[in-house]
Amino acid sequence: FAEGNRRMLKDLLSKEVMEGFNAAIGDRERKGEVIDQSFVGINKADIVGAELKNGVATVTVKFESQLISATRNKVGEVIAGDPQRIADVTDIWSFAREVGSRSPNWKLVATEPGN
Repeated sequence: FAEGNRRMLKDLLSKEVMEGFNAAIGDRERKGEVIDQSFVGINKADIVGAELKNGVATVTVKFESQLISATRNKVGEVIAGDPQRIADVTDIWSFAREVGSRSPNWKLVATEPGN
């Protein structure tokens, strides 16, 4: 997402999540903004929900991770984040997969900030 790689994201995201990510990427591109992001690591990942409904398995995971992230404008000035600071980030991601699918891949179907 930070790289704006739509081709890679397409096979990893549900249609609805892809539409939201695509809109955010397009907005950044129109503004000439770039995200510099380095993933430091995951401190904790807990399954907080699981469901099987109509042949679709859904698993919701709460991630506590560390990132270094900064958004730069078209002239390279930092307008959000801090390229020198590790930030603690908590997100809740939901993944889904049709249980009868031949593909082993799970798709990201929802994201929300964690508390």
